[in-house]
Amino acid sequence: MTSWMKSFNLPWFRAKSILPSSQLIFILFLSVLVTAVGAWWGWGWLFFSICNGVIIGLVVIDGFLLRQFPVFTATRQAESLFELGEENPVILLLQSSFPISVRSWVRDDYPHGFQVNNYTFELAWKNETQKTVRYHAQPHRRGRHQFRDIHLRVESRLKLLLVQQTIPAPAEVKVYPRLESVRKVRQGFYRRQSMSDGTPIARAFGAGREFSHIREYLPDDDPRNINWSGTARQGKLVSNVYQPEVGQQVAILLDCGRMMGVQNEGQSQLDRSLEAALGFAAIALQRGDRVSFLAFSNKILRWVPLGRGMDHLQHLIEACFDLEPGYVESDYLQIWEMISAHHKHKTLITLFTDAANLAFSETMSPLIGRAKKKHLVMTVSMQDPRMKKLWEQSYHNEEEIYKRLVIEQLQSERQQTLRQWGKKVVALDVEPEKLASAVIYSYLEIRNRAER
Repeated sequence: MTSWMKSFNLPWFRAKSILPSSQLIFILFLSVLVTAVGAWWGWGWLFFSICNGVIIGLVVIDGFLLRQFPVFTATRQAESLFELGEENPVILLLQSSFPISVRSWVRDDYPHGFQVNNYTFELAWKNETQKTVRYHAQPHRRGRHQFRDIHLRVESRLKLLLVQQTIPAPAEVKVYPRLESVRKVRQGFYRRQSMSDGTPIARAFGAGREFSHIREYLPDDDPRNINWSGTARQGKLVSNVYQPEVGQQVAILLDCGRMMGVQNEGQSQLDRSLEAALGFAAIALQRGDRVSFLAFSNKILRWVPLGRGMDHLQHLIEACFDLEPGYVESDYLQIWEMISAHHKHKTLITLFTDAANLAFSETMSPLIGRAKKKHLVMTVSMQDPRMKKLWEQSYHNEEEIYKRLVIEQLQSERQQTLRQWGKKVVALDVEPEKLASAVIYSYLEIRNRAER
């Protein structure tokens, strides 16, 4: 008895459990049938003793043979960064302390909600010390997610027992938004597309120049560049000298309020807006502009100050990848103090929000009114495919006609609000799948128009 207990204190038996195999269960079932037949003949106890004695003896032998099993270990290899909606590879590496021929099964504790192409993997070890399992995991939402344990089940030599082992392998992965538009920017897709359309790529938007210094006025100078305060101080005409402005300012404002949580085809409005916002940031940074990022709902959620260069894009991604829509109404006016404090020069302010908020939010119009006095404003929203479907379908009864009238009224009120904002506001309202490209092409058009 002491020897039996000591055997289960060996390292191989720690943190493990022993289960009956399907073969053992089948043998037990057969022994019940044999015992029943023996009882019919009046030899029930004899058959019962023989069958159970044989089974117990085999199980004991199989249990002692487990002492000769190697020690199994398992590790997981996966990128620390996953991408939403993409199939991300995961590798499980299993090792034994010495070669063995046995059958085993392995299952990974992947994050809840992830979709995988296989749950349980059966492995046949043939005098091997290492096995590799590959599968793909598709995240269902952005943010931080946890991989946990790796579960290994090994069949004994006589195939009567199964030894189940849980191997701790905690790991955190970050699930980023889809970065397809960012990859297209890096590959020069939008630049090639613009050039193929015959559209020149401008170098800046706005005034396109930055003050450098003053000098004495020359006859060929533009009279509008005369510096009258400098002229008064020096007693002679002096002119302002300008240089091309390097890196103008872009502010990305991301609404994370209640309406941005609306789902469509498995993705929320916030998911799609993030994808478009990062693609937009990538093209602006690639063109040499300085970009800031602000996420908000009824309060400021994230703020990334102005930065330039493609390295700044990683700061933006890290700041926004785990944002979630809140169950609150967005307060647009609160963000004005942050924008006005950090953007002293003319800026392209791009607001990603829900279409309904543009017309019906009480704080939207005050924000736009203040921003457009000094800056150029672009609002970005998505069309609701369900509304479009209702609009295009035929109407045969009073209820359907009423729905169409409501849709017409909503669209009319929104268009009226946009017209009141004037020419300094560019309003984009496009289909969800075209959001990223529409924002990027609008940005390039604004730059080209300003340069001309």
